[in-house]
Amino acid sequence: MTEQTASPGKLTILYDEECEVCRRARDWLMTQPCLVPVELIPAGSEFAKANYGSVTGLGKELVAVDDAGNAWIGPSAFIASMWATARYRRWAFRLSQPRWAPHAEQFFTWISEKRIRWSAWLDEEIECSWCEKRVEGERAVAACVNGHLMRKGQRYCTVCGWPSNVS
Repeated sequence: MTEQTASPGKLTILYDEECEVCRRARDWLMTQPCLVPVELIPAGSEFAKANYGSVTGLGKELVAVDDAGNAWIGPSAFIASMWATARYRRWAFRLSQPRWAPHAEQFFTWISEKRIRWSAWLDEEIECSWCEKRVEGERAVAACVNGHLMRKGQRYCTVCGWPSNVS
């Protein structure tokens, strides 16, 4: 009889909260039905530094950590994120196979290398999402749980990544 390893009961995703591409990916992942609970934490938060500070690449790479302490970094963290979702779990298995893994790694590495440039382009859409300046013609009207001001309709803070206090 072969020993079976248990699937993780929870997956924690640590993302770069200063990267617009990463924040949009976080927002997308939050809309996906997941087969395991997924916790999304800004890598620069005090919580992340205190609990995951020893993980290589924290804040520079996407990091996924399961409840047993196993960590995936960079392209493998993208696959782990896909694995958590109901819709893309089959793709995660497919992309982790020897035939497709090198291509998936190349693709996710390419995305990561371009994310800063793309983030600057995406960030140009708004002037400021947390200060008193006009944002899309309106003043900031909400605040996140840490008190950063946010624009109307914004669900997650672009400073710290935590949700709005307004339901």
